Amino acid sequence: MNIKAVGFDLDGTLYPAWLLYVWCFDLGIKHPRIMEAYRTARKDIRKLTALKPLNSEKEFSAVQASLVAQKLGVSEERARHLLEKTIYSVVENRFIHIKPRRELHDCLAGLKQDGIRLGLLSDLPPSNKLRHMGLDGYFEFALCSESAGSLKPDPKPFKALIEHFGLPAGEILYVGNSCAYDIEGAKNMGLKTALIQSRAHASCRADLVFQKWQDLLDWVRAQNAG
Repeated sequence: MNIKAVGFDLDGTLYPAWLLYVWCFDLGIKHPRIMEAYRTARKDIRKLTALKPLNSEKEFSAVQASLVAQKLGVSEERARHLLEKTIYSVVENRFIHIKPRRELHDCLAGLKQDGIRLGLLSDLPPSNKLRHMGLDGYFEFALCSESAGSLKPDPKPFKALIEHFGLPAGEILYVGNSCAYDIEGAKNMGLKTALIQSRAHASCRADLVFQKWQDLLDWVRAQNAG
């Protein structure tokens, strides 16, 4: 089947991951306990949802706040406030300093010119990040995995992506930077996959591994020309 739509991960995919580390390095220094509690909670949520799916963004938020509250020894209400104040709102605003990868604009424009539909699926709220990076005009929609009640590689976020495109999974390509979360999650739902990396581990099931965005554009065109 031809590729009729491309879904993209955001963090570490549309921009180099090290840029975020540079601009958010101070958060780990100022709020080490909160940052560690947040990272650990996200790992725990992936394990929990593999056993018992969460059904909504509200439920996801409640579980995340509960896990962070336990680790910090505070109330869930206080944990929610700390997450919003020190992570969610702050990190979004740092994206005014973050530039997209080179050639990304040309690739997105080329795909749209070819009639390929574009969407986005990120584990964190993406809309303001896209606006800060000047990318919001390319995508039909921008989804957050949290809204589905789980994080990648859980199937629910990818199911939401498929439903938003309204296409068979085999006609959708998903582009990400993580074999474990992006490629495995998308593959398990029947999507084609592309990994932006210098190289992939032998066990990675990506249909394409690329470094330059022109290579991705050329590959999609070759798939549709066959």
